[in-house]
Amino acid sequence: MLLSRSISQSLLACLAMAAMTACGGGTAIAQSATVGSTATIVTPITAAVTSPLAFGSITKGSSASISATSASAAAVTFSGDEGDNIVITIPPTLELATLSGTGAGMVVMIDRGALRTGTTSAQGSATPADASSGTVAIPLSADEEGNTVGSDGLGQAFVWIGGSITPGPTQQRGTYSGTFTISAAYSN
Repeated sequence: MLLSRSISQSLLACLAMAAMTACGGGTAIAQSATVGSTATIVTPITAAVTSPLAFGSITKGSSASISATSASAAAVTFSGDEGDNIVITIPPTLELATLSGTGAGMVVMIDRGALRTGTTSAQGSATPADASSGTVAIPLSADEEGNTVGSDGLGQAFVWIGGSITPGPTQQRGTYSGTFTISAAYSN
């Protein structure tokens, strides 16, 4: 009888525990949470090269430098959401390869510390920008027409880039060409 009472008490305890769990007692209560979601829609940034970094003719063994204020400076125009800021990224060098036969290439040092930037295409009114670290934040204009905020929703930033090159005294004579990539992303 003692054994049957012990089994009965154990069975009763198990049934009570199962009933509590099934009926919401104990720790098996379901919980829920409401999760919010947000999104910000931006206009894709576009980039257009309006002028190459053009050194012209250089004598072997001498050097040539193009400042960002020169008409021979590279020029790039970025377009995106008006009034926003973008961060541009510029490499420190580019490699020029010969187009006139065999021979070693040449390295162009990009003058990232002395860029010029502006919100209009007037190079003379551009302001200095320092991208020595490889990046710099610059603003986009009110809109691409430069008249009022809100007329088309697009703004522009204009960037001028200089550099220097020193061909060695034995550099092969000929024409050299190369490219570099300047990129931009929204910073706000």
